[in-house]
Order: sequence, then structure tokens, then C-alpha cells
Amino acid sequence: MKQGLITFIFLCTLQLALGQGKEEILENVKDQMEIIDSYIEFETFYLDPEEFLDKMADHGAELNGYYEHERLKKIVRKVGTRTADVVTEFYFWNDQLIYVNYKQRPYTESKNANGQRILDYSNAYTKYESKHYFNNGEEVETKKIGESLEEITTEEEFVKYANKMKSLLDNKFYNRNIYENLQGKWMFIQNTDDYIIFEGTIRFNFYNGKFANRLKTRIEEDVLICFFPMDDRIYRYKIGSIDNNVLTLIDLSSQEEFVYAKVD
Repeated sequence: MKQGLITFIFLCTLQLALGQGKEEILENVKDQMEIIDSYIEFETFYLDPEEFLDKMADHGAELNGYYEHERLKKIVRKVGTRTADVVTEFYFWNDQLIYVNYKQRPYTESKNANGQRILDYSNAYTKYESKHYFNNGEEVETKKIGESLEEITTEEEFVKYANKMKSLLDNKFYNRNIYENLQGKWMFIQNTDDYIIFEGTIRFNFYNGKFANRLKTRIEEDVLICFFPMDDRIYRYKIGSIDNNVLTLIDLSSQEEFVYAKVD
């Protein structure tokens, strides 16, 4: 009997301690969010849909990263599905995910000129919302409001996805000068029917004047890494030189040099 009472008291004390810790964590997160939302001079970077989606959205998509003092503070992503916008906000503090706000916003209905009821993709309302609080990569509390849409798979695993998007944005942000210089059309000087086009972090290859394929890219220590989104093939090129007129890439596998001229 005495042992059972001791165990009960211990469990109650432990639960109380954990509760106090949780409340303190939530209070800290809310204070950090308030600070982030108070910034007025964010440097905004974006990912094109092709950079963060494996397949194109029915009604558009966008993802913006907001930087303050050279560190990512917030990501806002919107994906337009067939029936609703899915809007997700990710907050970061010291490079760690601290909060996610996830919303499913169905499109409202209107009537066209023939009196038929259609979806108005420019207007939506929040039908379902979930709020997720994190500490050291672990979710400490979740709040859900409303009913989720049956036709949309509700997201719940946010940490891995948030870190992936942060990695993509950070790569684009910290290598922004190189990416800026890469943008546009570059013609292979040894065969002018072959050329490449950079749009954001996407590389489009053209051979004999015809589109061949597209690759995603990232830059690591002056190495241009090109890869297919759903493939294991990876190509690595040392950026030998780049300016407004000439781009030199050295294949790190074959040591072959490729020289391109900028085309307006």
C-alpha cells in the first residue's frame, strides 16, 4: 500500500513537472513567433513550383522564405489543389522548427454567365486548421480546429519536410550571387545547337535545338550539383568561371571542360 502511494505521488509530481515544462516551452515559442512577426525588413527568397513540387499543382503553388540577419525565420507555402488552397506557415528559431500553422481553405462557389455553379479560385475560407508547437525537433502540442477535407491528405509530419525546404531555400539564399549570374540562356560554344537555360535552381538542357531534360541544382563550395528529381543520377561540375558573358564548367567525373556563352 505504501509503495503504491509513493508511486502515485511520484507520477503526479512527474506529470506536474512535465506540464510546467510544456507551458514554459509554449510560452517561449509564442514569444519567439511574436518577435519574428514583428520584423519589417525581411529579405524574401522564393522557390518556383518546380523546385519544391514533384508534380504541378492544379491551381498554382508558391513558397516564400523570409530571412532576417542572414537566417531563415519563416516559410509560407501555398498549394492550390482541385478544390482548395492548402496554406502552411513554418516558423524557425536558431535554425530549428518551432511552430507550424496548417490550413485547408476550400474555394467558394459562384455562378457563371450561364447561371451554373462554379468554384471561385480567387476566394477561399478556412475550414480546417491545425497548430503545431515544437521543441528540439519534437512536437509538444497540437491544436486542431474544424473538420479536414476528405479529398485532401492532411499533413502531420512537418519536421522532415520543413528541414528539406529550409535546405533548398538556404542553398539558394547563401549562393544567391552565383545563382543570379547563372540565370538565362547559355550556348555551348563548340556546338551552337546545344544550350542550357537556368531558371531559379532548375537547369533545362537542349540538344540539337530540342528540349532534352530538366534537372534540379544546388551549389556546394563552387560545385554545381545537377540531379533528376526522381532519379539517382547526379552530375557534379566545378564552376571554373562565370561572368556576364562566359560560363565554364568542369565535369568532376571526366574532367571534361564545357564552355558556354551567354545569349541575351
